[in-house]
Amino acid sequence: MKLFGRPLTRPTGRTLRSALSVLIVTTASGMLFVASARSNSETRSQTAVDLAGLVAHRQNEVKDLQDGVRSLKDQIAGHVPAAGQQSSHNVGELSKVPVSGPGITVTLSDAPTDSIPDNVNPNDLVIHQQDIDDVMNAMWEGGAEAMTVQGVRIAPRTVVRCIGNVILVGGTSFSPPYKISAIGNVNQLRNSVETNPRVVNYQRYVARYGLGWELKTSDKLEFPASDQDLSLRYAQVVKENG
Repeated sequence: MKLFGRPLTRPTGRTLRSALSVLIVTTASGMLFVASARSNSETRSQTAVDLAGLVAHRQNEVKDLQDGVRSLKDQIAGHVPAAGQQSSHNVGELSKVPVSGPGITVTLSDAPTDSIPDNVNPNDLVIHQQDIDDVMNAMWEGGAEAMTVQGVRIAPRTVVRCIGNVILVGGTSFSPPYKISAIGNVNQLRNSVETNPRVVNYQRYVARYGLGWELKTSDKLEFPASDQDLSLRYAQVVKENG
C-alpha cells in the first residue's frame, strides 16, 4: 500500500538497533554531562574552601613572624650596654668639652709594598673607610664615652670619609697609618673590638696580606674638645618684595 506516493514499510531490525544505539549514546552523554557539571561544581567549592584556608594559614604565619620580630628586637635592646646607649645620646654635649680617662687605641695601616703576593687584588692591601668605620662602631658598641680619629674629636656631625688613598676627618686629610682612640671601660672596649665579626674578618687580611693592626690600652687618654659648630640651623623662606 502506498501513502502519498511513499511506500509504507515496517522498520527493520537494523533500524531499531540504530535508534536504540542513538538513545543509549544520548542518555550516556547526558549522564556524563551532569556528572561532569557536578564534579566541576564540587571542585570549585572545594577550591574556594582550600584558598580560604590557605589565606587564613598564611595570615597566621605572618602574625607569628611579626611576633617573633618584636621579640628579637626586645632581646637586642636588652643586650645593648647601658653605657653605649648613654654615650650615643650624650656624645654631642660631651664633645664640647675636653675629656680624659682610660681607653684603647687601634692603629690600622696598609700592607707593605715591598713583597706583594702574586695574583692579589691591590684593594686588599690598603685600608678602606669601612675598616675605620668597623673599628669605630665596635668601640661605640663597647661603651665608648668619647672618641678621636687621627686626634680629631668625633662629634655628631664629624664626617670620616675616604678620598683616594687618604681620609678626611672633619675636613682635614690624613694619610695612613690611621689611629682610632676611645675612652671608656678598657676591658669592655677591647672585648667589643676583638670579637666584632667585621673586625675579626679584617684580622684575616692582616694574617694573609700583612695589613697593619695594633691595639694598645692606656690608663689615661686626653681628648680635646671638638671645634665643630654643633648649633642647629634651619632654612628660612625668603619673601621677595613686590
